[in-house]
Amino acid sequence: MRIFSFPFSRIGDSFGLKDVLSRVCAGFLALGLGLGIAGLAAADSAKSALFLDKGQAAQEAGRLTEARGWYERAIVQNPASADAYAHLARAENELGDAPRARRHFAIALEIDPNNPPALYWSGLLDIQEGREDEARKKLDRLKKTCSTCPQRAALAKALETHGAGKAP
Repeated sequence: MRIFSFPFSRIGDSFGLKDVLSRVCAGFLALGLGLGIAGLAAADSAKSALFLDKGQAAQEAGRLTEARGWYERAIVQNPASADAYAHLARAENELGDAPRARRHFAIALEIDPNNPPALYWSGLLDIQEGREDEARKKLDRLKKTCSTCPQRAALAKALETHGAGKAP
């Protein structure tokens, strides 16, 4: 690959400088592109976090459809965000779409198998659907990976409360 042809094209290249300069310039170009891509990724991640915050605010205000839209935008900006998928799934569950919620919880846990919000909210969905064994597995994972997380205590309480409500 030749990037520069001037001034060596006029005087010849008896020392092989043209090839050396071409390789050095190509290296700097690749480095610059790499840094540019990393900068874009950081910007996308920041934008994703902003969209996630807006979604949480909308969800807390009870605007679930709006929240879902913000979470979807966060995922477009950063498809590797387990938090965005977990929040989207939570909104979908609250909107009554449990099958979609379950799919998005699965994606969140595929990205990060120890994501506390995904483990907690999907555990609540498991309880809601009568799959306490699955919820207990998620609680066990929370106990192993995040013993001080508030989600661990909340899921334990939900399982305890649900179990207490059963007839013997």
